[in-house]
Amino acid sequence: MTQKTENRICQNCKKDFVIEPEDFNFYEKIKVPPPTFCADCRAQRRMSFMNERTLYKRKCDLTGGSIISLFPENSEVPVYSPKAWWSDEWNAMDYGQEYDFSKPFFEQFSKLLRRVPQFALQNQYTTLIRTEYVNMGTNLKDCYMVFNTSYSEESAYTTFFLHGKKCFDIYKGEKLELCYESSRLHQCYRALYCEDSADSFDISFSYDLRNCNNCFGCSGLVGKSYCIFNQQHTKEEYVEEIKKYNLGSYKTVEEIKKKAEKIRQTLPRRFMEASHNVNITGNRIYNSKNSYNCFEVNGLENSKYCQFVYYKPARDCYDMTLWGQNATRVYECMGAGDSQDMIKFSFDCWAPATNIEYSYHITTQNKNLFGCVGLKNKDYCILNKQYTKEEYEEMIPKIKKHMDEMPYIDKRGVVYKYGEFFPSEISLFAYNESFANSYFPLVEEEAIKKGFRWKEISINKYEITVTAKDLPDDIKDVDEPILNQVIECEISKRAFRITPSEFQFYKSMNIPLPRLHPDERHKNRLSRENPLKLWHRTCMCDKANHYNHTSQCEVEFETSYAPERPEIIYCEKCYQQEVY
Repeated sequence: MTQKTENRICQNCKKDFVIEPEDFNFYEKIKVPPPTFCADCRAQRRMSFMNERTLYKRKCDLTGGSIISLFPENSEVPVYSPKAWWSDEWNAMDYGQEYDFSKPFFEQFSKLLRRVPQFALQNQYTTLIRTEYVNMGTNLKDCYMVFNTSYSEESAYTTFFLHGKKCFDIYKGEKLELCYESSRLHQCYRALYCEDSADSFDISFSYDLRNCNNCFGCSGLVGKSYCIFNQQHTKEEYVEEIKKYNLGSYKTVEEIKKKAEKIRQTLPRRFMEASHNVNITGNRIYNSKNSYNCFEVNGLENSKYCQFVYYKPARDCYDMTLWGQNATRVYECMGAGDSQDMIKFSFDCWAPATNIEYSYHITTQNKNLFGCVGLKNKDYCILNKQYTKEEYEEMIPKIKKHMDEMPYIDKRGVVYKYGEFFPSEISLFAYNESFANSYFPLVEEEAIKKGFRWKEISINKYEITVTAKDLPDDIKDVDEPILNQVIECEISKRAFRITPSEFQFYKSMNIPLPRLHPDERHKNRLSRENPLKLWHRTCMCDKANHYNHTSQCEVEFETSYAPERPEIIYCEKCYQQEVY
């Protein structure tokens, strides 16, 4: 009998959400009950378990050496440097504990989670050269303060960045060189203050350019050269016009940004960024099929409610945040990939594995684990304790039944039975340290009300030597003594410095000094991102000369642009007629 669509009320936010027939089919296929949280609350809960970019200085609890860590000194868990964590000097199985049927599972798991050593940073440390301040990085050389960044060199302040050289302040970029203060770029050279552009070079203050070069303050162009604020010029005119702008001046740059933004708001935008797809909804979806309500994914098939799955392929996955790379039948996981199958309710599980549930930091080849932390090359383990195949297969149904009969109930009264991801209140990180606060931002009062933890993040104190407003306006007036200055951010009032590599980059590229702390600059880039959420809307095009309509276009779609936003949103056909 085919299951019908059901409307349910989210146990967490109390709002309605829908479970479709194909959802029920998926849950039945992987043998889990339907969720009691809506998709947004599920994603927010998963993300609250990951610290991406809040770093501390402390000592390694195994070696005593000074390290950079996701955990501050005197945290509630033992913390090892990446080298120490991967060493043979300790064994996560030594922390194994008997399953206690007199206590809720999540209470027992929380105890184990806080006993097993955590690695200070999630890095492939053997691939890092002169790159210390990095989390989730691999194959990096001479990089500084980079996150989710790989195969790059001489870059700083990048996030979700791959294959880059000499780039600074980039959010979501691939195959870039000499790019600055930009977001969502692909295969670009010398792109400054740009967004959503690809296969272009020598572009500045521009948005949505494809195969362009020498464009300044432009939006929505394809295959164009020598354009200024969307007006065509000859090469000679272009060169002379650009000379009129003192791009080394901070004041001038801010004025150009405002002018470019005004032009951008008058031009239509496509309802979603996507290409080479069949049957999809969401935003920034590529090379995917039969995937719905997904964001920032590539090569995804038969999936739903996934985010940041950049590494193809992945298929038959629901509620997966981050990674992919040959992942199949993954459900409610934060960080899963690299040839994994049947991974459920887990955090940071990678390398070939199968049949993993409720586990944390599971690396190398594992299978048949339940409620485990930090294991490598293990099979048939529960709470880090070894069982025989027969014992394991007998225990698992009993544990799942126990989770239903003795659920974990959090401080707000939310019930966690089998089928729920870990309760947010047992996360090792406060909400304001977590990945969740980037994509579901909350203030302290809101976070605590929603059941998350919050903490006063310790920030090193420095004696300010110059405020941002007192910095020279023009980079030509800045000399090497700036390297010795401690600058006060004009928004957060936090101290920051200019590094030698930054200084050289700004000088060579004629870029004015930043006035904001790197974290504030990152927040500004995030603030221009669309939310991981969809609204049902109708195309705003009313032009009579379009072949698909003679008056108001009536095409409806799901879009990440909220109805109250000022942008002009077109369906794909209308957008193509305007831009291409």
